[in-house]
Amino acid sequence: MRTLRLPALFACSLVAVAGACTDAVDDDADVIVSNLELEHGGLDMEDEAPMFGADDQFVAAAIENTAAVADPMDSDTEVAALRTRADVQRLRVAAVWGRMPPSREDVTRTDWSGRVEVSRGAIVVRHRIGFEEATDALAPRDSRTSVAFSSVTGPFVDGLVLEVLADADLGDITLSYVPDTGDRLDLRLADLLGGPVATDRDASGNRIVVTALRRDRDDCDHGFMRGRWHALRDDVGGFRGIVTDADGAPIGHMRGIYGQRRNGEQVFFGKYIDRDGQFRGIFAGHYRDGGFVGRWVTRAGEHGRLGGLYRESLPGPEVGGQFVGRWAETSCAADLPGGL
Repeated sequence: MRTLRLPALFACSLVAVAGACTDAVDDDADVIVSNLELEHGGLDMEDEAPMFGADDQFVAAAIENTAAVADPMDSDTEVAALRTRADVQRLRVAAVWGRMPPSREDVTRTDWSGRVEVSRGAIVVRHRIGFEEATDALAPRDSRTSVAFSSVTGPFVDGLVLEVLADADLGDITLSYVPDTGDRLDLRLADLLGGPVATDRDASGNRIVVTALRRDRDDCDHGFMRGRWHALRDDVGGFRGIVTDADGAPIGHMRGIYGQRRNGEQVFFGKYIDRDGQFRGIFAGHYRDGGFVGRWVTRAGEHGRLGGLYRESLPGPEVGGQFVGRWAETSCAADLPGGL
């Protein structure tokens, strides 16, 4: 991706094939250029209508729906015992697969059916992302370390948010995607805590993105984010996205702007509200070479950090893209990067 294009986070019409943005906050490139020079990109800290009163635009962005999963392994006696052990780490892993960013022109279907497994410990499914009743389903659980599923994607993505229980030494523990056909993908849990890991499947934009966070503290706000961005011209654009908790449950929305300042900095600013529209903070930071990092600022000041990966549309005109990331308040953000 050319570094002039934006950061990740969430897009204007948010679809890679997109249309023009419709909000005053992100539909005028000249206004964005001016606002990028301001503190917090000129965004205020006031409450909003739920979804910024732009439900249709968020729906048009096709940010995939999520659904909680009642995994019977959640009440398994050995899983319960693992949760009580001092030497066991409680992680959350978000994995999404499919066309990133989406394409409404190329709807070729891709079969991702297979299983996700951990080499040691246990897995509990917390949320599923984008699963469609006709083609996608979780198989009955018969193993604490493996989750089988069927999944077929077209222009968009599917995914899972998992609870992974693993002992204190993560160095030799792997999380693997084992497809019914094709090569397996093995990822070290320690690497996933360092930031999202992306692996391309083909030249049409199909890829897998996996990221993880620690769930050792229930009193600390942290979770995942994903969404789309849309370029108005080479150096400016807008984004929209969804914010979830550590289990993958949607807890809010964000929208904002990005671009290159006069001094050459590539910056983004997004306003984050909860599902009722109450202000939760400003996400502000920098992007470069497919990655973004930022700060979470509330009315009280610095509150946390965020970071992740973004990608432009592929193939075709560079008009937009998609992102996946993590966020956390400062007290539990040790695994998040401090800068690019």
